[in-house]
Amino acid sequence: MEQKKIEHITLHLIVFGTIVIIGVLARQTVLHYGWDEFSSYLIFVVCSIVMGAIYLNLQMVFRQLLSPTIEKYFMRFECYRNKAVVVKAPITHPGLAEGTIISEPIISESKSKIEIETTSDTSEEVSTPSLSESNEGVAKLQKEDATPSIIGNTSVEESIQPSEYEILRANAMAEKERASQERLDKVLTYTKRTFVPYLDEASLNRLCGYITEYYLSDSLPKVEAIKLSSQLKTIDTMHFGWNIGKAFGKPRLQTATFIKKVFAHTLHDVEISTIERKMSHTESECKIRLDKKIA
Repeated sequence: MEQKKIEHITLHLIVFGTIVIIGVLARQTVLHYGWDEFSSYLIFVVCSIVMGAIYLNLQMVFRQLLSPTIEKYFMRFECYRNKAVVVKAPITHPGLAEGTIISEPIISESKSKIEIETTSDTSEEVSTPSLSESNEGVAKLQKEDATPSIIGNTSVEESIQPSEYEILRANAMAEKERASQERLDKVLTYTKRTFVPYLDEASLNRLCGYITEYYLSDSLPKVEAIKLSSQLKTIDTMHFGWNIGKAFGKPRLQTATFIKKVFAHTLHDVEISTIERKMSHTESECKIRLDKKIA
């Protein structure tokens, strides 16, 4: 198929080159007789179009009229007719090609044998298998072919089934994911219950988003400082940081850095080292206390 495509491309290139050469010769001819440049180019284009149209018409006439006539003439010859039959026969299996090629010689040979036997008046019995024997042979072959396929399908189904290790691992991962989600939901509920008197709805939702990103990521999220009510002191934010950091299992320094960025207005004059050290300290006057249940 690839060779045939290359031959078509080569033929078209040759025809196109011939048309261009004829057009160039026509242009040079009119220039020789004193025509201007524009007219010469016009002659070149017109000549190329006319030659292309002539080529297409000749090709169409050859395919529709001459080609069937020539093929009909050559079909009279037996060698060409046998070749045409072999080429036109559809090949759906590699074994069928060989059968198609040799089928006609076998038939002709069998016919010649029958004719020889008839003319020589020699009567011989031709033993042919009965219909029942043929059916039994076909059924046996089908059964033999089906047995490996059934075994193969069974082995494929067994290989697709997950192993015991994969099942246990999937269950463990699902349980771990469920526990992690429950821990996050518990901290978010605590955060909303704690800050709802001191923050508006938009700021509270933004704080919950920062806490979720802080829990799910190993690095600190990019945050925009949230301004708390003046009713809350620095110790309140420290206690809140200790509560969520303990629940998440985060290091004290990382949690101190996180609440320093989130509550930058309240903790603007407190160092991160001080926050880390005083997060779990208890003082008498505070609104947010250390919550061991959440931790």
